[in-house]
Amino acid sequence: MSESQRKRAKTMTTASKTATPKKTKSKTGVARKPKTEVGKAIESSKRDITKSENSKEITKKDTKSESKKKDNKSESKKKDNKSENTDLPALPKSEPAHDSFLVVAGTYERILYGLEARVVGSVMTLNPQFIFPAHIGCIKAVSAGGRYLASGSTDEVIKLYDLKKRVELGSLHEHSGSITALQFHGGSHLLSASEDGVICIFRTNDWEPLKMLRGHKGAVNSIAIHPSGKLALSVAQDRTIIIWNLLTGQRASRVKTPQVGEIVAWSPSGSHYIVAYATEVQVYKVGQTESLATVFSKQRILCALVASYENAEYVLCGSQDKRIHIYSADGVERASVVCHENRIKGLSLVDVVLDGVVHAVVVSISSDGRIKTWKLADLLDPICKHAEQSTASDEVMDLVAEPLATYNADVRLTCVASSTATF
Repeated sequence: MSESQRKRAKTMTTASKTATPKKTKSKTGVARKPKTEVGKAIESSKRDITKSENSKEITKKDTKSESKKKDNKSESKKKDNKSENTDLPALPKSEPAHDSFLVVAGTYERILYGLEARVVGSVMTLNPQFIFPAHIGCIKAVSAGGRYLASGSTDEVIKLYDLKKRVELGSLHEHSGSITALQFHGGSHLLSASEDGVICIFRTNDWEPLKMLRGHKGAVNSIAIHPSGKLALSVAQDRTIIIWNLLTGQRASRVKTPQVGEIVAWSPSGSHYIVAYATEVQVYKVGQTESLATVFSKQRILCALVASYENAEYVLCGSQDKRIHIYSADGVERASVVCHENRIKGLSLVDVVLDGVVHAVVVSISSDGRIKTWKLADLLDPICKHAEQSTASDEVMDLVAEPLATYNADVRLTCVASSTATF
C-alpha cells in the first residue's frame, strides 16, 4: 500500500469513529442512546406541559380557596349585619295593674327584695314575695320586663330570674366593670350599662348579646329606651350624651354636656327627655341640641322621672333633703313633699286600677329602708288647683301627702323597679 492510500484509510476510520454515537449508561445501569436535539425539545415540551398542568391545578385550588374565603367573609358579614340589626319592636300600650303589681328593690347589703303590691278597692298593701342575697357586691341596678327580672352589682355580674317559674336563670358576664344601669324593653330585649363605658343589648329568648355599643370614654351612668324602641339615650362620666339608633346599633349623635350627666329619662310620649346633673335638670326636645328649659335645685338630685298628668308633663326629682320636688316642663318648681326620713334613692312609675279608675302610682325608696307607694294625683292635683286660683307663678307649694302603702325593709335601699306583670 502506498503512502497516499494509507493516509486515506486513516481519515476514513477517524470519520467513522466521529460519526458513530457513544453509548451511555443510565442511573440504572442500562445502556441508552444520548438525546438528540429533537429529543431534547420533546422532553422540554413535556416538562412545560406538566408544569402548565400543575400550575393549572394550583390555580384551580387557589381559586377554590379564594372562593371559600369570599364565602366565609360574606357569611361573617351577614352574621355581623344580623348582630348589628338590633331592631327593637315598638312597645304596645301596657295594660294597667288590676289586682297586683311587682316592686323590686336592691340594697347595699347585697339583698334583693321582691314585693307584691296588692290592691283591694282603694287599699294597697306591700307583701314580700322573695328576699335573698343575690350578689357578692352592692346591688346598683334592677329592672323587670315581662316574665324576667335582672339585677346588676358592683361584682360586674348581671343576674337573671324567671318570675313565672320563680327560679334563677343564670348570669351574664359581658361587662368588665360595675353594672350601673339596666332596662328591659318589654320582655324581648335587655340593655345594660357599666363602668367599663359599654352598653350591651341582649335578646331575652336566648340571652345572646346582639350588640356592644361603644361610644363613651368613661363610665356610663344611666340609659333610657325610647317608647318606640328605635332610640336610646345614655350619659356618662365623659360629660357626653349619646343618642343611639337601635335599628342599626350605631351612634346617631353625640353632644357634650356642661356637667357629668347622672340620670337620663324619656317622657311618656317620647317627644321630650331629661338629663339630670348634680343640682340641675335640663329638658330637651327630640331633634334639638339646645335644652328647652333648665331646672335648678338647691339639693343634690339622686333620682328623677317624667310623668304625664292632665295633658301636661312634670319632672319629679328625689333629693338629698328627703323630698320629692315637682317641676313643670318649662323648668319652674311647683311643689315639694316630704316623703321619707332619709335621702330618696329611687323613683318608679306604674299604672294601677284603683276603685275602677286607672291611676299612676309612684314608688319611692330611701336610705331609711322604707319602700312607699304614692298616688300621682295626690301629688299633682293640689298643683293644678293652685295654678287655676293663684296668679303667682313662682310660688312653690309645700305639700303633705299620705302614702298608699309602706314597707320597712330595714336595710339601705339603692335602686327600684316596678312592673305590671305578675305571675
